[in-house]
Amino acid sequence: MKFLKYKGLCLSFIWMSIIFLCSCAQTRSYLPYEEGVRIVVSPHRLSVHSGSEDNVFIQVLDKEGGPLFGIEVTAVSTVPTVATITPESLTNPAGKATFTVSGVSPGTTQMVFSAAGQKAMIEVVFVGH
Repeated sequence: MKFLKYKGLCLSFIWMSIIFLCSCAQTRSYLPYEEGVRIVVSPHRLSVHSGSEDNVFIQVLDKEGGPLFGIEVTAVSTVPTVATITPESLTNPAGKATFTVSGVSPGTTQMVFSAAGQKAMIEVVFVGH
């Protein structure tokens, strides 16, 4: 009788351990369209002047070349003292997002765009007066 009491307690402990370990496991948010997604950036290179603003156009396409709507696109400048960029945007029904680049000081920087697990970049050159 004592054996059955401990057997039930052991089984309960094992199940609680399994549930705990499963709840602690790290999960990855998988987007089914991550593979094959393309980010098209236009223009490929941009020259900016102090105080000026220029637009960069991004299009996010699936593996068949169709536009992806409502995808968050983030953008960062690798050297924000040269040029800055609007922080993020969602793609429209045509899969496009527009960013504004502002010149700050002389130099060169890269603008890195990220969407659906993919990255693309352009070079931005600050042109003096």
